Amino acid sequence: MFNIFGRSDSASEIKQINPEEALKIIEKNKGAKTVILDVREPHEFKGNLGHIKNAILVPLKLLPLKAKELEKHKEDDIIVVCHSGIRSHSACNILKRHGFKNVYNLKGGMILWKRLGLDSHND
Repeated sequence: MFNIFGRSDSASEIKQINPEEALKIIEKNKGAKTVILDVREPHEFKGNLGHIKNAILVPLKLLPLKAKELEKHKEDDIIVVCHSGIRSHSACNILKRHGFKNVYNLKGGMILWKRLGLDSHND
């Protein structure tokens, strides 16, 4: 899809997945080729909603600076998580601009994950 400026509409390129679909991707890859990237702040990561097991915490404001460190995962599936799915969508756009291919935004974020009773950690 093209916008009036002739550039690709990156929002349409971001794959939106729900928690059940995220679990299928994790299971399919047995976790080996799946990165769960949590872009919330540290206090949220350890807060009431917790975080998904084995998630990597990189707050959104630091992601442009840390993208280089994540390059070893450029070909892996990356599920991006935040509180509700808004910051993670922005993070997906940043990753796409840095050449990451298999980027997924977790719709509903940790709010929906927790509401569905899925496992989360507070460590």
